[in-house]
Amino acid sequence: MNCPKCYSNIKKDKNRCDYCGFNLNELDNTSNKLAKKALKSPFKDDVLYTSKLPSDVSKKKLLLFAIFLGFFGVHNFYVGKIWQGLYNVIVTSLTAILGAILIIFPTNTPVFYAFDFMLVFQGINVIWIVFDIFYISFNKFKVPVYKESFSE
Repeated sequence: MNCPKCYSNIKKDKNRCDYCGFNLNELDNTSNKLAKKALKSPFKDDVLYTSKLPSDVSKKKLLLFAIFLGFFGVHNFYVGKIWQGLYNVIVTSLTAILGAILIIFPTNTPVFYAFDFMLVFQGINVIWIVFDIFYISFNKFKVPVYKESFSE
């Protein structure tokens, strides 16, 4: 396991990082809801990303969001990863709009080339969502967490 604070390797039999001294037991009462608020405040540097889901994030809900609404980034918005969610929404929306224009005007217009360009980004989007589904399934999906003691 990697330390959520300094990303150095922690041995399985230890609960403390040898490099920075972070105690993994501090992740027990963390909150994703507080992390979302902290990301918008001066305490954003104290937010940690960990694969240990806090109690206010449901794995089942996260997985269902990723499977059914992943193209719109709902699973990223759910945990507070706003920029990744925006990427999903923008790429999916632009691809759908350009595809609809191509259905209405099926000639070789500049929209055709823009649609091809957007399909590359949509392909990246699909691969990213598939990886997110696997990461959520195997408890490797990183979620931002925060605890008041992190900023002390």
